[in-house]
Amino acid sequence: MELETVQLNEHIAYVDNGLLGATRTGSTYVVRGDEIAIIETGTSASAPHILEGLSRLGIQPADVRHILLTHIHMDHAGGTGALLPAMPDAHVYIHSRTAKYLIEPADLLVSAQRALGPLFPLHGTVVRVPADRIVYADTLQLDLGRGVIVQAIYTPGHSPDHLAYFEVNSRCLFPGDAVGISVAVAGFDGPVTPPPASNIEAQRETFAKLLDLDIDMLLFSHYGASTVPARDHIALLQERYAHFLALVRAQWESGSIDYDAITRAMFDGERVPSQHAAIIVGWINMSVNGLVLAFERAGRKS
Repeated sequence: MELETVQLNEHIAYVDNGLLGATRTGSTYVVRGDEIAIIETGTSASAPHILEGLSRLGIQPADVRHILLTHIHMDHAGGTGALLPAMPDAHVYIHSRTAKYLIEPADLLVSAQRALGPLFPLHGTVVRVPADRIVYADTLQLDLGRGVIVQAIYTPGHSPDHLAYFEVNSRCLFPGDAVGISVAVAGFDGPVTPPPASNIEAQRETFAKLLDLDIDMLLFSHYGASTVPARDHIALLQERYAHFLALVRAQWESGSIDYDAITRAMFDGERVPSQHAAIIVGWINMSVNGLVLAFERAGRKS
C-alpha cells in the first residue's frame, strides 16, 4: 500500500494513515512551530503508517509534544495509545466528556462494535492511555511557537464531544467529521451521522458556526486538503446533509428503511475501487442508523 505524505505550507503537512487498510481515506496532520503537534491518530493499525510518515517528513516521533483528537471515535482516536510509546513526552488532547474512554476503552469498544457492524474488525483495538497524559481540550488555545496557534472550536452534531481545530495564522480548519467527509478517491462528499449520539439540531448549529468563520482551507480527516473554497465546500456538505436527512426521514416515517435505495441516492460507487466503495457504503448504512436513532429519540420526547 503506497501512502502519500503532503507538505501543505511551511507549518502543516499530512500523512495518509492507511485507515481501514485503504489509501486516501484517513489523514493525520502534522503541525510544526517550535513544537510539533499531530492531529488525529486513525486506528491502532494506523500507528506504523503515521510513524513512517513522520520519518518521511524528517521528524523523530519522540519530538512530537501534542496529540490532538477531534473526538473519541476509533477512526480518529483509536491509534493514540499505540503511538504513545514512540512519543514519550506527548500529551493527548480531547474533550473532557469522553477522555475517560481513552483511559478505559472497554465501553468504547462495545459501543463501536454495535455502531460499526461489519466495519468493526477493520478498526483493530484500543490501547489505553494513562490518565496523566490527557489534557482536556474543550477551550484549548495551543501556542506551538513561530506564530502557529491552534484553537479548539466546539462542533457537536456528529458526536457530542466533537472539536474542530483552527490554526489561527494560516486560517486552516481541521474539521474532523464536523461537516462530513470528502473522500475524493471515492468521489464522495457527504454526511456521516453515526449512532448512538448524532444530533440533528446540534449539527445544524455547527454548520452555521463554521460558515461564519473566516477559513482559508479545510483539512479533512477523511481525506486531505480540500481543493474547493472553504465556505463553498461547507455549504455543499450542508446541502448534502439536508438531502440525506430528508431521504432517511421519509423512509423512517413510511415504516420501512431501504438501505440500498438511500445508498444509491447518495453514492455512485460503480467505478470506485472495491475497498473504498465498501467503506463508503458501510459509513452510509451506519449513518442511516444514526439518524433513525435520532428520530426515535425525538419521537419519544414529543
